[in-house]
Amino acid sequence: MTAQPIPAQVLVVDDDAMSRELLCVLLGAEGYAVESADSGESALVLLGREGPAPDVVLADVQMPGTTGAQLAGKLRRACGERTILLAMSGSQPPDKAISRFDGFLLKPFRMEEIAAALSKRSQREVAAEAPATRERWTVVRGPAGGALPSRKLVSIHPAAAHAASKEGMNTPGHDVPPAESVSNSPVLNEKIFQQLAGSMPAQQLRELYTMCVNDARTRITTMRRLADTHDGAKFVREAHSIKGGCGMLGATELHGMAAALETNGLETTGQGGQEVNSLDELDGACDRLERMLRSRV
Repeated sequence: MTAQPIPAQVLVVDDDAMSRELLCVLLGAEGYAVESADSGESALVLLGREGPAPDVVLADVQMPGTTGAQLAGKLRRACGERTILLAMSGSQPPDKAISRFDGFLLKPFRMEEIAAALSKRSQREVAAEAPATRERWTVVRGPAGGALPSRKLVSIHPAAAHAASKEGMNTPGHDVPPAESVSNSPVLNEKIFQQLAGSMPAQQLRELYTMCVNDARTRITTMRRLADTHDGAKFVREAHSIKGGCGMLGATELHGMAAALETNGLETTGQGGQEVNSLDELDGACDRLERMLRSRV
């Protein structure tokens, strides 16, 4: 009997519980063996156990505590050269924060981009490339699915770019429109929904979207309080978290509204309560998504 291949091991490091669980479900549906940690420190404890290092570490670079380049250095020492270290974030971080990672993924990203990372590593191992000449590369996608311009510290490797673009517009996280087009956005991205529906049971899909909507509602309640106390920094962080989860699930309308709130923050405070109106609209988008999903799953 032919031995079954061992699934690639992925460690997800994200302090946001919703994003962390969502990524674990999506990666698990693709056949990866997934573990998670809620901070850089927790990830390092996990990596200190006996056993093989993960094939890929996906680490958010906007977490409290050890993060950015400092986290990448610690992860490299804990994992060794074979592990692919990928930074991820819902917005573009400074070059310095991701300079020691092998690549950067802008949320929402596609699961194929993880496969591209593993493919790149396999090519490097076949070529017996020395660690000292490790080539930094990335597969970077913008919210609309278009590739972002090459950056000084991280360049797009041709093989990885080809692997990531092969599936075109048919994968989660690829064609969520930017915030400026939110007024014309559908409630749900049909292509993303169909791919997710084809990769997991209906019950799991229902639970995934329910988790997303419930998380958004909880954060909206928090954002109302933060608007009242004029805490702009925390307000923006809550919007950032809604944007990330909704983007991965193709909740296009919610993603776009949250992105606009993240960009604008509390700038409208004192101008007729417009920030409250925006949160009411965000709440309404949750209602529309729930109604649509009731008829679909």
